[in-house]
Amino acid sequence: MKIVIPDDYPPAYADYPDEVARLQAAGDVALYDTRAADRDELVARLADADVAVTVRAYTVFDADLLARLPKLKLIAIVGTGTDQVDLPAATEHGVLACNAPGATTQSVAELTIALMFAAARRLPLTDRMVRGGTWYHEQGWELRGKTLGLVGLGLIGQQVARMGQALGMKVIAWSLTHDAERAAACGAELVSFDEVLSTAHVLSLHLRATDRTANIIGARELSLLRPGALLVNTARAALIDEQALLDALDHGPLAVAGLDVYWQEPLPPNHPLLTRDNAILAPHIAWVTDVGSANQVRLPVDNVLAYIAGQPQHAVNPDALQHPRQQR
Repeated sequence: MKIVIPDDYPPAYADYPDEVARLQAAGDVALYDTRAADRDELVARLADADVAVTVRAYTVFDADLLARLPKLKLIAIVGTGTDQVDLPAATEHGVLACNAPGATTQSVAELTIALMFAAARRLPLTDRMVRGGTWYHEQGWELRGKTLGLVGLGLIGQQVARMGQALGMKVIAWSLTHDAERAAACGAELVSFDEVLSTAHVLSLHLRATDRTANIIGARELSLLRPGALLVNTARAALIDEQALLDALDHGPLAVAGLDVYWQEPLPPNHPLLTRDNAILAPHIAWVTDVGSANQVRLPVDNVLAYIAGQPQHAVNPDALQHPRQQR
């Protein structure tokens, strides 16, 4: 097996040599610690790959790339999001995609709560003011008794619900599946989509980026927020209409947004968010903790080894296994 890690930049696997060694015991491993300059270089890196372990969302396995990789059989995704892989095209070409559910649930949930606290108390703004010589007081929120609204109740959303309850918040939620049993298990009250928007003091997003969820939070949805509401997004930037978010920060009703994901990463130096004092910005680090990082690099290796052993796990497009390319 030829196993390629085409995008270990910034480094993830380079910091975990034991995980690389596990892959090396199963096949010929090529690890690239720079970002491919263009599509042709990316194709060259992956040309002979049977397996790709993709670390970064900027490596997009679209229909064009998949068509240029006739040997590829498996994409092991670092993380749970699958938006960087065209799943129908992958299935058509016989390429199985596996993700890593649960690897960073606690880490992402904790950053969600951290951004919520930072937004409620305007900590980055007050820190800058004090460092600039101004003893500045900003009226904050006490979160106990406030309503936490969740859009999405996957593993991370459920954990955020539990943590919100522990803070004394009322937790309401909307999800695509409207799973009452799941909501009850984490103590969230299921409500309509518009109700979660209009009722929440803090709105937190926990959906995957798909065609169905793209721009699910637009100008109409932001206009429904209560005046002074807080928004936290540790999921995917594609869930929010960018211009609508900027308008809501400038003109209300949104008071503060805590963000860990962006429409372009890294953020370009002239991006308008960088000038907003009411935007709290983290550099896509929700999973970057001691435990989260270790889990995040380990589980895709587990997926590769399970696949090679003929027991694929965490497949997101299992129909690909019926393709002739998968016959071994």
